[in-house]
Amino acid sequence: MDEITIKPKSGFAPASTGADNKTVSSGRTQLINLCALGLGISFFLPWAQIFGANLSGFDLQKMGDEQRLLWAIPVFCAITIIAGFAKQSQKDVAQITGALPYVVGVYWYLKLKDDFFHVLVFGAFLSLAFGAALLILPRNGK
Repeated sequence: MDEITIKPKSGFAPASTGADNKTVSSGRTQLINLCALGLGISFFLPWAQIFGANLSGFDLQKMGDEQRLLWAIPVFCAITIIAGFAKQSQKDVAQITGALPYVVGVYWYLKLKDDFFHVLVFGAFLSLAFGAALLILPRNGK
């Protein structure tokens, strides 16, 4: 007769190799870079329609000194991308970059109140979507 050996099933998954972790990390870095690039591009797309004119983040920053903070968006996008290419941690800078469209949104909401959602166009919504991704993606990284 043949002998049967039963091995208990382990509740632990096999440890992943360093190559697997590097691939996941590299993929996440590329995704963060892509989101930062998307946010940087959306800065130049129409954010608001005011009096029939479509204004981008670039146009809005020209409206006065208090709007100069808008330049932080493309600057932090570039820093996030550079950190990814330099193989440095993107976690903190990517989250700051992701928070910037929301800071701008809160500022404009406080100024415009009820008219805020009526003036927004696709560039603003893209900025918020890329910002949300940049807030969430780095949290799951190593």
